[in-house]
Amino acid sequence: MGPPSRPRSRDSSGAGKRSVRGLSPNLDSRRSNRTSAGSNFAKPSSPATSTSLSTPDRKVTVKEYSSSSEDIAAEIVVWTGDTMDVDIPESPTPAPAEISDPPDVVVEDMKVEPIVSPSSSPLSQPSSSPSIQPPPSPSIEPPPSLHLDVPSAASLDPSTPLLHDPLPPTPSLFPPAPPSGVVKPPFVDDAVVPKAEDSSSSLSAVSDHSDLSPALSSVSSKATTPVDNESSKDGMAPPAGQLASQIRDKPRRRYDVRPKVSIPPDLPLYEYATQCIAGAEASRLNPYALHPEEYSMLRDHISHTQVTTYLNIRNGILRLWVRNPQIAVTRDEAVGCAKDSRWFDVASLSFDWLVRRGYINFGCVEIRSSRKPAAEISPTQRKQKTVVVIGAGMSGLGCARQLEGLFKQYSKRFREMGEEPPRVVVLEGRSRVGGRVYSRSFTTKSKHVAPHFEGKRYTAEMGGMIITGFDRGNPINILLRGQLGLDYHKLNPEMTLFDSNGKPVDFERDQMVEKLYNDCLERVSEYKFQQPTSKLIEGNRDLIDEGRDSSAETHKTIRQAEEAAAAQPYAAPVSEQNMAPQVHLVPVSSDRATGKVHTEPGTPGAQKAAHRVRDIGWTLKHGVSEDADLEIDSLTKEPNATLGSVIDKIIPQYRDLVDFTAQDYRLMNWHVANLEYSNATNYNQMSLRGWDIDAGNEWEGAHTMVVGGYQSVPRGLALLPTPLNLKQKSPVQKITYSPDNTGRATVECEDGYKVEADYVVNTIPLGVLKHGNVQFEPPLPLWKTDAINRLGFGVLNKVILVYKEAFWDESRDIFGVLRIPSSRHSLEQKDYSSQRGRFFQWFNISKPSGLPVLLALMAGDAGYDTEQSCNDDLVAEATEVLRSVYGSRVPKQPVEAVVTRWASDKFARGSYSSAGPAMEADDYDTMARPIGNLYFAGEHTSGTHPATVHGAYLSGLRAASEVLDAVLGPIEIATPLIIPKNHSSLKRKASGANNKDSLEARLQQYEIDMWDHIVLHIDRRPAMPNKPASNAYIFFSKSNYDNARKKLEEGRRPGKGKPSANEVRMMSAKMWKETTEEEKRPFVEMVEEQKRGYADKMAEWKKLAAEWDEKATELRLKYERERPPPVASEEEGSKRRRAAGVESYAEPDEDEGIVEEDEEDVTMEG
Repeated sequence: MGPPSRPRSRDSSGAGKRSVRGLSPNLDSRRSNRTSAGSNFAKPSSPATSTSLSTPDRKVTVKEYSSSSEDIAAEIVVWTGDTMDVDIPESPTPAPAEISDPPDVVVEDMKVEPIVSPSSSPLSQPSSSPSIQPPPSPSIEPPPSLHLDVPSAASLDPSTPLLHDPLPPTPSLFPPAPPSGVVKPPFVDDAVVPKAEDSSSSLSAVSDHSDLSPALSSVSSKATTPVDNESSKDGMAPPAGQLASQIRDKPRRRYDVRPKVSIPPDLPLYEYATQCIAGAEASRLNPYALHPEEYSMLRDHISHTQVTTYLNIRNGILRLWVRNPQIAVTRDEAVGCAKDSRWFDVASLSFDWLVRRGYINFGCVEIRSSRKPAAEISPTQRKQKTVVVIGAGMSGLGCARQLEGLFKQYSKRFREMGEEPPRVVVLEGRSRVGGRVYSRSFTTKSKHVAPHFEGKRYTAEMGGMIITGFDRGNPINILLRGQLGLDYHKLNPEMTLFDSNGKPVDFERDQMVEKLYNDCLERVSEYKFQQPTSKLIEGNRDLIDEGRDSSAETHKTIRQAEEAAAAQPYAAPVSEQNMAPQVHLVPVSSDRATGKVHTEPGTPGAQKAAHRVRDIGWTLKHGVSEDADLEIDSLTKEPNATLGSVIDKIIPQYRDLVDFTAQDYRLMNWHVANLEYSNATNYNQMSLRGWDIDAGNEWEGAHTMVVGGYQSVPRGLALLPTPLNLKQKSPVQKITYSPDNTGRATVECEDGYKVEADYVVNTIPLGVLKHGNVQFEPPLPLWKTDAINRLGFGVLNKVILVYKEAFWDESRDIFGVLRIPSSRHSLEQKDYSSQRGRFFQWFNISKPSGLPVLLALMAGDAGYDTEQSCNDDLVAEATEVLRSVYGSRVPKQPVEAVVTRWASDKFARGSYSSAGPAMEADDYDTMARPIGNLYFAGEHTSGTHPATVHGAYLSGLRAASEVLDAVLGPIEIATPLIIPKNHSSLKRKASGANNKDSLEARLQQYEIDMWDHIVLHIDRRPAMPNKPASNAYIFFSKSNYDNARKKLEEGRRPGKGKPSANEVRMMSAKMWKETTEEEKRPFVEMVEEQKRGYADKMAEWKKLAAEWDEKATELRLKYERERPPPVASEEEGSKRRRAAGVESYAEPDEDEGIVEEDEEDVTMEG
């Protein structure tokens, strides 16, 4: 394949950097113009084999050692005798030699030697030689498609110690095309990359039809919902008591960039707007409204009408990032998203906020250092602060990696302060990274390697396992698909539930019981904590959808307008103006793969119980009134009421309304066990008011698992683009900190290692904090320890069984088994508690693991029982459960078995957090609050995404943001932020003084005049006819709106008000599903009629448009002959090239400098 090519130039020209000859200076060369934003990432390319890993500035020598210790007490290998080969059906392609586990890296024997290598690519291409040579300088040629080489899944060995050491020699990560069911990130086809000389198209192109690029949904997600829970939790808020920004009274920054250089000129504006909106939604931000922190930052500087323009700029910056997260967005690129130079400072401010809060430039992205002339103070004389991050799990690694990137991006600020960028030290007690994300290798190997598994490790997930959707903002999407290019397997959501006798449960009965279970949750959700509403400052949706800025100019800022409104008689105070509406989220379904509850806006418990169960499909018992209801209110007021105590008493009340059998009880308790799985505890230990505190923050998209191990993600964070300063096997025993920020902190480890720090980020799991293993000096304040005690922290364990061959349905990834109580036919809810979570859910993980493997969950009480159970007994019980379903096909013993015991692991003391019985609404926020120079991160500090891998990672980004704000202070804001139109500098520019872009101005005016000339003669181009509705349901819902509303009003409980629009929509959808094909026919015919009319209009439009285009072309040619376009003189062209620093359009050589992103500040006159 040859040496790796350097990434293409990211600059859009006009920013003082090199570009490619012949391309339009305004072309958005950063990403493909036609790719769906937000998810279509280029797959890193790789050679067929590789035995070493190269980084741009290191050469690594590896040495084997024979230690096979794995430090987690949770895993116990039951059968580890002679390795037994597993027979897997042979693939059509020849199988390579058997792949063994890679050797471990010995820290003491590690040799790290700097080499001269280009730094423009985060990783060089792995070679086939153990020693790594610098690649030859690439010849000048058209820029290739961007790629990032990452270590293979095999090389990301979770048990390998890390201390500035890259990975051992490994097989290749990238096998041939996978079979059905295994998804590989798409490649950028080199065949479709345009040549550099072609200026009419983008630099790269990716298929519009990839399954990784879903079209922008018209259904609003949490990114566009008016409820902004994220802002108060994981919204990257600054430290308590610190403002997000401060007004700057100093010379303005000068930008060597032109407006719109980051907006592709060959892309229709509406398509550009669609990509920008998708970029915002893929970044957890509302594309149509300000984030609450943006509101606080801008309310004194912009008006309501100017919000639209700001959002267009911000969304444009996010578009740049999500379209290629392998390259960091630069300030010049961000400023180039502004369409007017007056908004340059606004774009720069938005860039700072997005960078600091972790919305862009995060993860395994290389931040290129600037080649700045040496400062007067030598580096040895400069001060350097130290930040210690405790824990190398997803939150700790995410925080450390983010701090490294932030310090590099703001290195100029540190130089101005006379300091070196702070150093970041990570302390980890284990001998591996990942924390509770742990992919344990099997000793069993396969005789025949499946095509999709070549070069990967045979693993099972001991901890974090499922990625719950990539879409609408999951940061794991950027890490896994956009940067590391790891393969993943989409889980088949279809599953079968087997009764305790091994027979499949009737599907209709299963659905009826599940709906009844969801009705239970809906009724208790009435007593949940109500999330506080936040400010909702929206832009003009129509203009944002069209990609147009607001032309209105008002002199009142948002604050002035709000204060003026508050001064009116009977007006609401400023704090109550522009508030998002209160939205109640009610459970509507449960996710069988994760146990999470899906919610939708609605009114909880709106219908009387008898009416509701009848609508579900149950038949009321003889003599039961249609007005019969449940008694819940008194249950919630009982002392120490919990979610479980209330539901345990609700279920028997349903038995008074309908015939409830023992099988129905088993089904109901299977769903309860699934809820306990998602919370890692018995639901009698869950808060009635806070059990679903993260409702409404779910991602969208299919559930997936990483092929070869989820631990590849934290491993990549630790190593890429350069290894973190990581010290392993160093359990922390004492943290001395400064509560008032007046002194330094000290972290002491059990091995005697001690490090002084200016800031400490504590990512120690909540279970360890509860256990008191780590001493704090001074002791943590009462408000922090109370929150630690109130939050729950439970345990979920797994029993993993490896077999010689599969005896189960390999087309299904999940199946469930109903468990029986001690008394098989019991109708008492309390009898099901201890047994319902034992081996209730099974995952077929053969595709992500590479071997025939089944994984069983032990949830609720069963999770705790596993800690004390004998391994042989657990495996025997698992075999008995499987034989009840698959009979004698199940072997007496598996080839290999692993049992986890997370509560016994001294570095975890459990699995993940939950809402404890005494939990308060703000406990997760309280856990996130810093104390002086001591900061906190981890899934237990994320109120919007607790108990998740992505929640842990987001908390690390938040903590990094808080540390940077503490070091540099809040974001500075220039005043005035937007230069007035009558500013003296703008007047001089309009008159031609000091206008280096005069040619562009003349060309732009020439185009405007020519367009006016064409319109004067033949009017504007005919408008395309609007596309009609193509869904028969739309016509049905409109004509049956009143009927749906009346249905909802029937049996409605007093005090519940009128049905909401969302409730009516849901009822309409239900009515549509129940409508017969004959009843649907009139609406289908209406759609066909609309389509025929649209086809006729389109044919007429195409004819008129073709005629107009022909006349317009003639007029244009005539106009250009009579009035030739302006051209640049030789002197003017020479001046412009010198000003832009453009000498040639080739890629820079290794020894050529990189233009400093942060330009020198200069004073603007006036």
